[in-house]
Amino acid sequence: MNTQDENNNSNQIKKKKGLAIASLVLSIIGGYPWASTASIIAVICGHVALYKIKKHPDVYTGKGLAVAGLILGYLGLILAIILGIMRGLIKNKLGY
Repeated sequence: MNTQDENNNSNQIKKKKGLAIASLVLSIIGGYPWASTASIIAVICGHVALYKIKKHPDVYTGKGLAVAGLILGYLGLILAIILGIMRGLIKNKLGY
């Protein structure tokens, strides 16, 4: 009877995926030009989440969410850099 109770307890342990979800949400928010800081935080959360998932797979989950957050976070950063360069070029052309 003890083994059945132990199996039930191990099945009831919820895996944590908060950092992976935070990475995805922040990367979506960071896609807007005014929120590029959120992309930086999304990338950091995504890398931390992947590290924790790799080190403790029995406790943490959400690898797909973390990877999606990383991809969108890096795309948000690239977009912010491109828009910053374009803004600088336009200001330079117009003489601001």
